[in-house]
Amino acid sequence: MNFVPYSSSGASSRRHYVLVRKVETASSTQAVDDVINAEVEYIVQEFTKANVATSLCKQYLIILLYCITVSNTPLTALESVLPHALNLAEAGKNISEKRLGYLFCAELMTEGHELQLMLVNTLRKHLDSPHPANISLALNHLIQCPFVDVIPAIQNRLQELLAHNSPQIRRRTLLALRALSKFDSELLSKPEEVILDKIKDPDDTVCNAALITASKLCQSFEARAAQLMIQKQLSDFLHDTANLNRRGVVIRTLETLRTLGFIESNLPLLNELIRRGAHRKDNVLLRSAFLCLHPFPAQAISAVLGTGSPVIHVRHLLTSRQPNEQYLFLTCLECVDPQSWAGTTPDTPTVLEQWEVEQIMGYLHSRDPVLRKKTVNVINQVDPSIVLTYYENALQNLSDQPTNGKAEHALPLFEVLEIQSGVDGERYARHVLELLGQIEAPSSPDDNIFEGIVDIVLTHIRYSSDEFRRVASGCLLSSLTDSQVRIGSTAMVILAALACENSGQLSLSWVEILEGISSRIAFYPISVQDASLLSLLRIAADCPEIPRQVLDTIFKLKEASKRHIRRRCEQFMQLSSDKERLLEIVNHARSSTLPDFLDALQTYRSNDNTHGSLPHSSSPRGFQNLSPSPNLGSLSASKLRYAAYDAPVPTPRLQRRQISNSNFSSEHSTLGSPHSLATPLAGGELALVASTTEFESEMSATIGDKLSKMTLITEPNDAASRNDLIAFDSPFVAEPPDSSLMSVDVGSPASQLEFDALWESHGTEVRGWYEHSIERLLRQLRLMDASNVEVSVIEASSPPYPGETKVLLRSKPHATPASCAVLRIKESEEDGSLWKLRGNMPLHATVRNFLTEDAGQWV
Repeated sequence: MNFVPYSSSGASSRRHYVLVRKVETASSTQAVDDVINAEVEYIVQEFTKANVATSLCKQYLIILLYCITVSNTPLTALESVLPHALNLAEAGKNISEKRLGYLFCAELMTEGHELQLMLVNTLRKHLDSPHPANISLALNHLIQCPFVDVIPAIQNRLQELLAHNSPQIRRRTLLALRALSKFDSELLSKPEEVILDKIKDPDDTVCNAALITASKLCQSFEARAAQLMIQKQLSDFLHDTANLNRRGVVIRTLETLRTLGFIESNLPLLNELIRRGAHRKDNVLLRSAFLCLHPFPAQAISAVLGTGSPVIHVRHLLTSRQPNEQYLFLTCLECVDPQSWAGTTPDTPTVLEQWEVEQIMGYLHSRDPVLRKKTVNVINQVDPSIVLTYYENALQNLSDQPTNGKAEHALPLFEVLEIQSGVDGERYARHVLELLGQIEAPSSPDDNIFEGIVDIVLTHIRYSSDEFRRVASGCLLSSLTDSQVRIGSTAMVILAALACENSGQLSLSWVEILEGISSRIAFYPISVQDASLLSLLRIAADCPEIPRQVLDTIFKLKEASKRHIRRRCEQFMQLSSDKERLLEIVNHARSSTLPDFLDALQTYRSNDNTHGSLPHSSSPRGFQNLSPSPNLGSLSASKLRYAAYDAPVPTPRLQRRQISNSNFSSEHSTLGSPHSLATPLAGGELALVASTTEFESEMSATIGDKLSKMTLITEPNDAASRNDLIAFDSPFVAEPPDSSLMSVDVGSPASQLEFDALWESHGTEVRGWYEHSIERLLRQLRLMDASNVEVSVIEASSPPYPGETKVLLRSKPHATPASCAVLRIKESEEDGSLWKLRGNMPLHATVRNFLTEDAGQWV
């Protein structure tokens, strides 16, 4: 592994460089925390020594700021360093040192901190300084971290700085006044005339700051009077033709007026700005001006502008092939009352011709979901019945689509539901359930999970208002309590996610929700069962008692399932009876969402874990490793895996960004595989020595840091621990490949590049589940049609897609027609394999049929 040398790294000191190297080569999250904690402890101890030089203090603070960004635990020891940062801001020998002192205080000093009083004299001293750099440092800190105690000491000086020669100081002073005004609203009333005068400042940055501050001025005192004053000031500014060439200031002025409210007499000015923006092809100015038209009714626009609707200036955008310009055109239409351009009333003629209206309707079938939703919204404003007719026709055509094609055709319907439902969460939930019922098979839950539908429904609910989210989630979850309601796989994933996210927060009977999910869980495929079990576990934390019926159902599911679901069932039965531990997991999750709950569950380690005592950490007890994880002692030698399936990790900042094929090959030849060790260990022997410190130290001494990638248990990586909401794939470890099956292309650069190119060139993908071992699958593929098909295998340890066995099948030269198929196989904990297939006919169809006939279950 190649590293950037210190001279090229950008590190502030050699100590900083060494620390970053240690963090980036750490084998686990816990190892990172250990390195960080040791470094913080050392620096805190160094600060207890007398007379720490300001240059050394700066280096230490940079390292501590780095520790803050990468640490997974709160660094409470840094509180004792704040006085040193305050001293550096005061006594630093140069601007760089003073800036770092201020930065450290801004990062660690909370609002109302007792040490803020010590900053008052420093800020006042820098504001009175004759050097603009010192003044800027103080103003930047006030903008970022305002506090009430500093106002009496600096308010007069701030008013003086509004007339400073430097435009950057004038700008920062305005923003500092705005930040401090949340503690004292009168702070803006005294320099009011000066602030309004700064709107006409010759420097654009000062104008923008004055506009931002002027908006705050209206909220602070005599709002209506200030609003009228600013509106007049800005209108006068825009009517001055010389100012119209200052594009950035004009756009900021329009944004401010949009907030304060445009005066009707300014409509001709808006029309002129729209005309000018269209002539100059200034799309930003066009959008800003049209957004100001939104509150004006059609009667006001007609009274001022006559029949000259502003829409005529943007008709050229309708014929553009650029999606951004098409979106801009629809945005402009959305901002104008449709009565002024659509011809919906007898006394107002239509502005657009028939072909232009047809072009707009064509956007309903765009491949871009953003364009589709914007088009639905525009048409709904013109006539809601048009959208209703479109929805009914599309719904009728949906029944004629094959199962695999229904999701793609159904996505626009969910977008229509968002527009039609508006703020009515109950209506949205009701229509979502009806639409899902028509998309999914009517007989029983199938194996198809339409991920696009899951994403669009959950995203819309999550980012809607609190009231909409509460009502929609409650209505959807209530369907679980009705045993007569059939819920398909896609709907169950949505409900499982909502149940986890809203558990204990809605006025529902969560015990009934628990029973509703458990009574249906046996009929779903494995991925849905996994999501449902996780949701049940989360709900169990808010239920005082788990019904016996639910426990019996989970026990029966455990007896009938394979390894992964069996372990998940055991996990539910164990944790649901230990509420203290379960609540600890819930509280440790980053958020209430299902993926974050799974992350918290995976990083949990109980006190009775067989891997020894917990390492020292300030995190809550038990959150160190994956649970459930199989006891190494309970695994037979035949089932013991030697290499963990590594999750993707971020590219280290100090490491080279590219590694050539020659370097990659040499690295692997040096590192080897688990089977290249001098004296191979049997499975039972390896399990016995893996837990001893002698084994760890010996391995570390012989092979070094690279061997940490082959540990038996993979520590969770924070950046790679985000779990897919649909698949919920757990980390797994792969069986050593059968060498007899790897006699062709075990990972040469040529075969790797060919496989990667073929995979990327074929977009259509089929996925499935193979019930048997990878060795059997490869053996059967070789025997499938040896006379016409060449089979090349790339082992799992070789790129591309490390951790997955790659198979390239090509028709032999004499075979017609020529075709290929590329297959990725990932072994799972379910005593089987997940596979993905791409390629072209007829070989693609042959392999797919073989996999589904011999393999069993689709996913």
